[in-house]
Amino acid sequence: RMSLVYVYAIARADGAHPDGLRGMDDAAVRRERAGALAAFVSDVSEAEFAEVPLNANLSDMTWLAPRAVRHQEVNAALAAAVDPLVPLSFGTVFRDRGGVERMLRERAAEIGPRLDALRGKAEWIAVVRRDEQSARAALETASEPLRALRSQIGAAAPGRAYLVTRRLDETMRQELRSSDAGAIAATVETLEAAGGRLFREPLIEDAGVGMIARFSVLADRRDGAALGRAEIGGWSDRGYRLELTGPWPAYRFATVTAE
Repeated sequence: RMSLVYVYAIARADGAHPDGLRGMDDAAVRRERAGALAAFVSDVSEAEFAEVPLNANLSDMTWLAPRAVRHQEVNAALAAAVDPLVPLSFGTVFRDRGGVERMLRERAAEIGPRLDALRGKAEWIAVVRRDEQSARAALETASEPLRALRSQIGAAAPGRAYLVTRRLDETMRQELRSSDAGAIAATVETLEAAGGRLFREPLIEDAGVGMIARFSVLADRRDGAALGRAEIGGWSDRGYRLELTGPWPAYRFATVTAE
């Protein structure tokens, strides 16, 4: 069968080369060098990874899921052994070995500084979640406007009570937005104080229960313990919590455009 070359990550040519890694379809992962850089690659089937079939396969979760896991497993193993490392996104494919070598040579000026910036670094994912019931209860206790509106509803005639209830609902939405902004700002301050460089990720519609913000965090590998202890001080009592996962290969901070 015809094969293409799948690229997992890029490193310095004189860096470590872990043996025994298996990539897509259990093919051996090897190192291709060109100049000062090297790419970790394996062969893949053209029938699955050429542009047209790959685009179709990306919407097939049965096909995609195990291969995305294997991609991550290879890069996690590389990141544990090779420093610095630029991990590439899933589906970075070249026609042949020559295409990989050309990419390494032509983009050496771009990739080299990224490797320098990632030396000793890893990526964490930080998520801020709000527990709706706890956040509302905290606001009911702390917010004078909400307490005043509650008092008015209790003393108002039915028609007036309906209007005040609508004002109460809108005031609660405003207070929640303000509270969310405060918790997110406190998270940024906490993560930056722990040595992190942050990228705020856009949230998708089904981002997850109570998720109000998601960050990619680049930090020194040795700062992992400090990040793991990070809390958004004073906000946990108001219904907010910070969740951190990692370390991961630094995908967000190491994007390299494919051929």
